[in-house]
Amino acid sequence: MSPSRKRGAAWSGLLIGTCVTAATAAMLIAGPVPASGAVPVPTPAAAPLPGSAAVPAVLPPPGSAAVPAKDAGAAGRAVDTTPPSAPVVLGPTNIYHNTALGLVWKPSTDDTGVVGYEVYTWTYTSPESATFTRGPLEIVSSTPEQIIGYTHSLVPTQVYLVYLVAVDAAGNRSLPSLLTAGRAMAEPPIIVTPTPTPLPAPPLAENLRAAAGPSPGYVSLTWTSGEGTTPDLRWMVFRRSSTDWKFMAYTSVPSATVEIGGDPSYTFQVMPRDVYGQFGRGSNLATYPAPPSSPSPSATPPACAVTYKDTIWSSGFTASLTVRNTGTTTIDGWRLRFTFREAGQRVTRGWSAAWTQSGTTVTATATNWNKVIKPGKSQIIGFTGTHTGTNPPPHSFTLNGKPCTAG
Repeated sequence: MSPSRKRGAAWSGLLIGTCVTAATAAMLIAGPVPASGAVPVPTPAAAPLPGSAAVPAVLPPPGSAAVPAKDAGAAGRAVDTTPPSAPVVLGPTNIYHNTALGLVWKPSTDDTGVVGYEVYTWTYTSPESATFTRGPLEIVSSTPEQIIGYTHSLVPTQVYLVYLVAVDAAGNRSLPSLLTAGRAMAEPPIIVTPTPTPLPAPPLAENLRAAAGPSPGYVSLTWTSGEGTTPDLRWMVFRRSSTDWKFMAYTSVPSATVEIGGDPSYTFQVMPRDVYGQFGRGSNLATYPAPPSSPSPSATPPACAVTYKDTIWSSGFTASLTVRNTGTTTIDGWRLRFTFREAGQRVTRGWSAAWTQSGTTVTATATNWNKVIKPGKSQIIGFTGTHTGTNPPPHSFTLNGKPCTAG
């Protein structure tokens, strides 16, 4: 940083700190922080900082700025159960504060007024964490058109995925915003050896689609890869419920089978990530209605059960599967199907069945000598395979197109 920048930043920090002190006092007068713990947004005593679209080089103290909110309404109003609209994140922005990650977003709207926002972050680790972590959120500036804020206490230079949730005066929480990627600031800058050529952006995940999975409780996702190539590309699959985002899986092919729960519907987004840690722009959203949590009265229980046992070594494994007829009628001819959870899992050879693999989907077809399975009886089949580091067992199985009990 040049000396002129240091002096300019210092004067800027002094001016902003003065304005911010007034805003902090207004927050204290307005009342306590909401029980939700969201960053409060009462009407500030001071006007928003001039030129709010620009981010200052020196930040105000944490929690020192407020976002204007509409009047919460007169006493006696009916109980509010309507959540705010989801925040629309416009993208990351540079905040010159060590460990900080800045965001710009459009304010949420609500009939009684938005009183705060929550921020959640996720970064790639090994093994991967399924959940996002809630972090601190400081507001830098606010106008009716946009809000600038930042979270902090992150790992400098690390790339994070971020989403926001709005909270209203009644405690209702909005749907989570879409995912946005940003890099945590290192201040002073960390010297990084430049790459010989600029890094290509990861290709986009386009035309994301969601359909019924191979068995209840699962969804099959497919998408197309945009133009361009990048080394060791991974497609990171995320699932949004009514309350949060979760990391579900990663794959090197443009398809995945992921688990769902008991919400009425789920929304999915795919983020491309390259070997350098760069995230590309997220895919379109795909929403899938979850099936009823309990079968209808006319539904019949599974008539088969599959037990999967494997022995794993550094780059390979052997799997043994026991296929049992739990129904009351004889099975004469069968085809077992399941989906590997990792793109690097491959069948190399098998026995007691004709084995084929397409993508991550594996099919085992009965031979003439073991095609009959009487009620209460079993057939044992197996295969050897390879993997690229992780080898989780399949989640689910179907026999002749119908789901089996796993385990």
